[in-house]
Amino acid sequence: MSFENSAHGKHQNILVIDAEGWTANHPRPEDIMAKWRPLSRAQAESDPCIIKGVTRQKWSGLAVKAFGEQKGVVATKAFGKGSILCDFHGKVITGAEGREMAETQDQLGNLFFFKHGPDEICIDAETFPCECHPSLETIGRWITHSKKKCNVQPCHCIEKLQGGDRHVLLFQATTDIKKDDKICFDHGIKKRTFRGEEEELEWLNI
Repeated sequence: MSFENSAHGKHQNILVIDAEGWTANHPRPEDIMAKWRPLSRAQAESDPCIIKGVTRQKWSGLAVKAFGEQKGVVATKAFGKGSILCDFHGKVITGAEGREMAETQDQLGNLFFFKHGPDEICIDAETFPCECHPSLETIGRWITHSKKKCNVQPCHCIEKLQGGDRHVLLFQATTDIKKDDKICFDHGIKKRTFRGEEEELEWLNI
């Protein structure tokens, strides 16, 4: 069972109890909530629903929306805490390759750097469309930064895809998300570390 289906299932049980009108001999909703746990990282790496989402790039419950001149992502349905919403999708390159790309940009763009053991790895969602989905919009690249209002966090997994194991960043809900909520995560960037310059980057304070 996927992260999303697990979170959805706990709410479905409550709805069934209400719909049936049961008043006795049923689990209490608070007991269901207390016992529910999201999938572990190891389970997520082989979960068929997550693998399908990463492979096909068809994640349900999300839409790209314009916020002034900037695009962002909103929820079109509710997600429970611990749900996986989508992945940050792009070509997996080395950290050195990613930093070489970043040097040519005026702002950070859609490059996500992370450590795996001693190695620095980068997922390049800046190069669009991606090689594996040339005709699809990869929605994770539109999830914007917010330090104060972040409601998802990236979770690194090595997904067992058909073409072999692959580094994947999954966006996991850090709180319950309501329909029409904007989806944001903290990029973890500080002004002093952005290209090594002391700049007034107001978007980092949002």
